Amino acid sequence: MIQFFKVCPLLFIFSTYASINATPLKYSISSSGNYYPYYTNNPVKPGVLPEIIEKILNDANISASHVTLPTKRITKYLQNEVIDFDVISLEWLSESEQNSPQYIYSEPLINATEMIVSLPENINDWQNANSLYNKNVGTVLGYYYHDDNLFNRIDFPSEKELMIALSRKRIDVAIIGKLAALHWSKQFNVDIAFSQQYSHGLLKIRLLSKHKALLPAINKAINTLHNKGFIQQIADKYIPDIPIQN
Repeated sequence: MIQFFKVCPLLFIFSTYASINATPLKYSISSSGNYYPYYTNNPVKPGVLPEIIEKILNDANISASHVTLPTKRITKYLQNEVIDFDVISLEWLSESEQNSPQYIYSEPLINATEMIVSLPENINDWQNANSLYNKNVGTVLGYYYHDDNLFNRIDFPSEKELMIALSRKRIDVAIIGKLAALHWSKQFNVDIAFSQQYSHGLLKIRLLSKHKALLPAINKAINTLHNKGFIQQIADKYIPDIPIQN
């Protein structure tokens, strides 16, 4: 009996350091692999989302591991519950997709803006979203576009390849995240022009509903990190590498 009472406190101490989920989650935020500054595929400077998500999971005491996947496979794996969460903006989704009972969403992480992008000499041809209808539009394979039934998607593997195609005039117009477009235009020394904003929203964790018990801890960690300025600090870490739009 004496040994029993000596061991029990140790078990209690160890249990306080155990994660709140018995089975580790799997997630993927690798996107296209070139979605600067959100995901960079660079282990030294991995991007805003890897740094934020790792901190959220640590502060929420949730055990999880990242699975690097192509964008199209991320969606399929989440639907089939092979992975447990990703990160997405609801503005990218149709109304039916937003209301799917399969998923729940966290508090906001960070802004994401997509723009209609072209070369400066062609930008007058693409003044609003209506100008895209029934036209060939450069997009990223596997990405959501809320009205892509109204135009002809020309898919490329990533924002990097999309910018190369635009610079070589293989496409006349594209939809690209604003910060990614500025980054890759700088890398390839390509002059670009922005037309109308295509979408603007807040990136959130999209979690399988079966894990709803974990959401309060996730949201608490997110709100605390916002209040401490951590999330803005991580975003600011990558901003100097992005040129200011002329």
